[in-house]
Amino acid sequence: MCALDRRTLLRGAAAFGGLALAPALGATPLAPTARADDGYDLTAGVAGCGNVSFMFNVGSGFEPAYGILDTLSAYGLSQSMFVMGWLADQIPGLVQAIASYGHPVGTHGYNPPELTLRSDDDISWDIQSGINAVGNALGYYPSPWLTPFASASDWRVRSIANALGQVIVGWSVTSGDWSPDATADAIYNRIVGGAFDGAIFEVHLDSQNSTWATATALPWIIDDLTAQGYRFVTIQQAAGGC
Repeated sequence: MCALDRRTLLRGAAAFGGLALAPALGATPLAPTARADDGYDLTAGVAGCGNVSFMFNVGSGFEPAYGILDTLSAYGLSQSMFVMGWLADQIPGLVQAIASYGHPVGTHGYNPPELTLRSDDDISWDIQSGINAVGNALGYYPSPWLTPFASASDWRVRSIANALGQVIVGWSVTSGDWSPDATADAIYNRIVGGAFDGAIFEVHLDSQNSTWATATALPWIIDDLTAQGYRFVTIQQAAGGC
């Protein structure tokens, strides 16, 4: 699998900059018992509902695992997807495909590095540029939910994101599928072993091993956690209560 060429980012951003966007939908209100910390508005859904959710981050730059979209469709599941702006500029068709499967599309910033290492102005630029790029690809504003690159957030990043109307989301359990050494068994064990009521599982649609490791583990995870009584919902639904 080959990484996408990020040297064309500026050309891609210019090419998609002129599309008028429809008004943004309001964020789903967070239930009082949704779990958070200083850097995030949400790190797990409301307990007592039996819900779990995938957080699909998109923007690593490797071959997208379209089979994941087919698997989710086969199970009748809608799950939350968070797309990085540079990728939306380069491959708007991928963003459109994700939306066509019925998945809510949020943002994952515009590009690396971590937001916590950047100035206030650069954080604002990155978040807003990500919103604009994903919105240009979709033809309407994305869901106002943001996952920061590398899960790097703190009170400063959160306050800036909130001022831009974004709900900043963190994970409860990481699959580790971003690692070059990730395997289907390891991804399965991390997620199923770490599952709890309200858990948010971090996975990727386009990491180095998404097309085989993440895609292979996905039905195992869905089958086994469903058998344990969990219900897969979007992060937005998990945050809203039972």
